[in-house]
Amino acid sequence: MRTLFLSSSGLNESTTKLFWECIGKEPQNTKVIFVPSAAIENDAAREGIVICLERLMSMGIPISNIFLYDLALLLSDGYKRTYSSYVDDIPTQIRLMNVEELSQYDTIVFCGGNASVLLNEVNRTGFSKPLKQAIENGLVYLGISAGSMIAAGNFADGLGYLTNPLIPHVEIGNPCGEITNNDSIKLSDGQIVWIQGERQEIIC
Repeated sequence: MRTLFLSSSGLNESTTKLFWECIGKEPQNTKVIFVPSAAIENDAAREGIVICLERLMSMGIPISNIFLYDLALLLSDGYKRTYSSYVDDIPTQIRLMNVEELSQYDTIVFCGGNASVLLNEVNRTGFSKPLKQAIENGLVYLGISAGSMIAAGNFADGLGYLTNPLIPHVEIGNPCGEITNNDSIKLSDGQIVWIQGERQEIIC
């Protein structure tokens, strides 16, 4: 069953508790794929990668359990290799992961940055297909800012888990509760949209 946490700036104390209930493991045993591809344009954005990793580790996840997966290093979907064609065993960090490999992890975390850049990388590499299948198989999705926007209705070619566009980092967000229309959702830092199966609601 699909489970997504779409946040403005990450999890707060109450949503962290819900996150761990959905993971069903102790933090020290949790395996994470961390995708920093939204934050590679400049140093100000790259600082966000540092913060995201620090927050994951502060949740009790060992750095050794966090797999850094930058989509910018992957070849484009459909590209035919030439001078590297003799290489058979390509390291996981620089090739498209399949559903079985993704499903060995408990959660995938997309950090903030430029949502357009992130979505372009997801679509350019063909990552959306195995990602969606792995999510349906139980891989928990945690989006932060840009990572949330690509899963929502902000882009016609986004992941499409939520019809509503998301506007993160507002001072006053939408009231918490079930999502009942397709209007834009404003999320303040600390709020999330929680999707589990067909259930969609804003949680503070």
